[in-house]
Amino acid sequence: MKLNTTFFMKCMNPQRRVTLCVWALVCCIGLQTTSAQSVVEKYGRLQVNGSYVTAENGDKISLAGNSLFWSNAGDVSDFYNALTVNHLADDWKSAFVRIAIGVKETWDNGTGYIDSPTAQTAKVRTVIDAAIAKGIYVIIDWHTHAAELYKPQAVSFFTEMAELYGDNDHIIYEIFNEPINQPWSDIKSYAADVIAGIRSKDPDNLIIVGTPEFDQQVGLAAASPITGDPNLAYTMHFYADSHGQFLRDRTLQAMNDGIALFVTEFGTTHFSGNGGYNPTESQIWLDFLNENHISYVNWNVSDKDEDSSIVNPNRGAQGLLNGELTASGQFMRNHMRARFQVLSVDDFVINGEKIKIVPNPVQDILSVISKFSIDAINIYDLTGRVVLSKEVATINPALDIQSLSAGNYMLQLTADGKSAVTKITKF
Repeated sequence: MKLNTTFFMKCMNPQRRVTLCVWALVCCIGLQTTSAQSVVEKYGRLQVNGSYVTAENGDKISLAGNSLFWSNAGDVSDFYNALTVNHLADDWKSAFVRIAIGVKETWDNGTGYIDSPTAQTAKVRTVIDAAIAKGIYVIIDWHTHAAELYKPQAVSFFTEMAELYGDNDHIIYEIFNEPINQPWSDIKSYAADVIAGIRSKDPDNLIIVGTPEFDQQVGLAAASPITGDPNLAYTMHFYADSHGQFLRDRTLQAMNDGIALFVTEFGTTHFSGNGGYNPTESQIWLDFLNENHISYVNWNVSDKDEDSSIVNPNRGAQGLLNGELTASGQFMRNHMRARFQVLSVDDFVINGEKIKIVPNPVQDILSVISKFSIDAINIYDLTGRVVLSKEVATINPALDIQSLSAGNYMLQLTADGKSAVTKITKF
């Protein structure tokens, strides 16, 4: 549903037309939550364009999702079901669900894919089918720190998945979760064979390759990237309480060097999964990812007694549905729902030129990216009351909104006698 603000601007006096535009946009957002396109219908088959994973049409995006816990874990409830996927898509507004296929661990009592391929494949297909039905992306993750030890099985598994599901734009292949000490050359050799298996059945869906040292030495991949596949990205993982500016700098350098990155796993906590979650550092990371058009997936959907879990201990899928969430879970749910509201608003345009607002959601400084001079910025609450106003008369103006309380607002830009209104979220 498109919002035609031009009609309202012509017909109403300034105060009434702004209030009406605010309420019209709020109503539009409400309609979109029930009748809009699915995530995959909106963005299509994700594509690598230069240093970015973009929508199929080339638009830069930053989408958020959730990762399930190890599929072979025996100490948590089973969230590998349609009930979980449906709730994450509908309530959390998740764009991705990540399947963490447990391959083989010393602690799994033979329940991993290597020892129990039929059972694990059934779990995987349940989640894939549910994600496709809900119109969200599904990341099929070979969840091990030693994928090269099981290369024949990985080739067989991913080839089977590509044959079964490769015609669906929803599918993303993550072929090596987290290498640790393996040389980048060994990871490349492993990846080449798995990629060949996938491409024998699926020529174009996104493939993501892990990088050394828990997916943090992204510069090694940038210095010697895998060649010959145009839709290939690389993994970066972080835990907000352990990894700071040094890794953000490294990430930007790798992108500047030409590779596209995807955060297929991050935590709001210490890398151990415990130590308490860190909302301040988590927000810094989330702002960074959105500003730099990097998509990201939160670890993890489980009820394990760890701070990184999103469900309170031993509550199971019903705990997820009933909102029995950890502090980290509450933080991430609020973030993802706010992101969805922002992304559901139609393009922000004046005189046919698209304007960008970054970051959004925003914590302190809001920046306008435009090709022409902006005359004024006004921010309204959802009753239509002006809460912040500034005359700027410049290209790419910035506005300090630290004085505003957390919540949703409407932003109005004026340029050359014309105005446009969009929605912003303040954390």
